[in-house]
Amino acid sequence: MSSKVLINLGSGHWKFDGWINADLDLGSQPDVCVDLGSGLPFQTDSAHLIHNEDFIDQLDLERARVFLLECHRILRPGGVLRTLTPDLEQLARLYLEQPDQLMELWTTHVGVPLKLGTPGEVFNLGMRFAGHTFMYDEHTFLSLLKECGFEGRRQRFNQSEVPELCDRDLRGPHNSISMHFDCYRLP
Repeated sequence: MSSKVLINLGSGHWKFDGWINADLDLGSQPDVCVDLGSGLPFQTDSAHLIHNEDFIDQLDLERARVFLLECHRILRPGGVLRTLTPDLEQLARLYLEQPDQLMELWTTHVGVPLKLGTPGEVFNLGMRFAGHTFMYDEHTFLSLLKECGFEGRRQRFNQSEVPELCDRDLRGPHNSISMHFDCYRLP
């Protein structure tokens, strides 16, 4: 096991070996049960790496700011937060430019039945699906990261400059509309 403190926030049933897996759902048997939107029960400057997938979009903008400030607090200087979140710009582009591809992605990988079967219905459902509260485009997310003391670097699916963050992503370009970021804690 690594001597680094590695935290997987919002782990659900997808736990990482050697990481502290934290989630609110007791049924997923997390190492730490916590409501991620209400503060993080970890010591200041204690974590080397944090992984988080498809959670920040479930918070309104102010609660997302608080969450990122908490991540900044618990990360050691130079620590990295890996964050995946739906890509609002890509969703809008698919709706406007490739509605057939948007429909295919929804029917193949989401599978929630549609009443009308139109790209407009998928766009609306996509904005609210799975608890989405605030969806980001790259510019908006990078602006929020900067406000919270991070330098955000967009990455590709399962790619990172940090070896421990490679091959951790659950949702990739074949089954989602996601952005992948390595967020470096600034001093």
